[in-house]
Amino acid sequence: MFPNWEADPELAASYDFKQTDFYLKTITALNINIIFRLGYSAEYKTAVRHSAPPVPFEKWVNIVVHVIRHYNQGWANGHHMNIRYWEVWNEPDGDSLIFWSGSRGEFYRLYEMTARAIKALDPALKVGGPGLAGDLSFLEGMLKYCRDRQAPLDFASWHVYTQDPHWVARQAQSVHDLLAQYGFGKAESILDEWNYGPNDWKKLFVNARASREYFDATQDEFGAAFDTTVFTELQDVPIDIATYYSGTTFMWGLFTSSGAPQKAYYAFLAFRQLLDSPHRVAVERTPTKSDVSVLAGLSEDKHVLRILMSNLSRDKKTVTLDVKNLPWNGAGHYQKQVINRSRDLEVVSQRSITGPAVALTEELDGPSVALVTVQAGKQ
Repeated sequence: MFPNWEADPELAASYDFKQTDFYLKTITALNINIIFRLGYSAEYKTAVRHSAPPVPFEKWVNIVVHVIRHYNQGWANGHHMNIRYWEVWNEPDGDSLIFWSGSRGEFYRLYEMTARAIKALDPALKVGGPGLAGDLSFLEGMLKYCRDRQAPLDFASWHVYTQDPHWVARQAQSVHDLLAQYGFGKAESILDEWNYGPNDWKKLFVNARASREYFDATQDEFGAAFDTTVFTELQDVPIDIATYYSGTTFMWGLFTSSGAPQKAYYAFLAFRQLLDSPHRVAVERTPTKSDVSVLAGLSEDKHVLRILMSNLSRDKKTVTLDVKNLPWNGAGHYQKQVINRSRDLEVVSQRSITGPAVALTEELDGPSVALVTVQAGKQ
């Protein structure tokens, strides 16, 4: 958006908003909210050019203010998109120099200057960062700096790529605890990148077999089960916003390059259907530790119970659902939809039942996702 660093940031002619305008228009046209990440684009591997601290900081901050004015206040033939969340930088704690080659102290100072300028422009805007790659000590240093300097921080943002879906919950608790420890207990915790992670990041894009196995796993029936397990875990952790990386046709995405849905897409669709039963229902698992996750909800009219299950293991699991205290008596019906190697959330079984209690024995392929719907009345 500001292609020539030597240009005057006060002049509209110094900016090229065309491509970003197009991106943001397509997003906002769908009524999707935006977290706008402020910072350089990154070149990977040996072509890294834009990871150095933007000296002088004052000029970079001035550019940021004009970008916000363009998208929220109409400056430079701009827009009134009411973008509320403004994130400063991306993964400055990474173990490479791709995103930030400066010191921690330099980043903290740049964040402070940017945050103060954004709040001076519009106090209602939310500012935060740093899009943490995973080093909690970096975040702790940032929070301590902001506390000591009384710098504004409305949210902490962080990323997770892991093979353990339960790690998401543990990291969420750690971020929450740090926010509370340093006086930011009311700040939001935003997980704005999450997905299944590779065994070894150093092999990614270098070893063809390892890369293929990894990306296949993010998008096949295992990826669907992993995503569903994370959805379930997210219900009980202190996270305010979680955004999947990514919903596009990108390698981590929900669709193929031709736009066809992957297995992981159907996990999102299953969770969306569960949300039509928004009143959560208690689930007691026996045994408590298992490869099977379960999340259940009741519809507003209490006529539909939906149960979302995922099996992360490679083995088939037999699950008994002992459903008690259904809010209706008499006839009802049941159906089961599955995501596995051969099916994409298709109905595989349905039958009549009688309430207010019912026991259902289900076979869950390994790995797979199942969405069970129990509904009052005859089919």
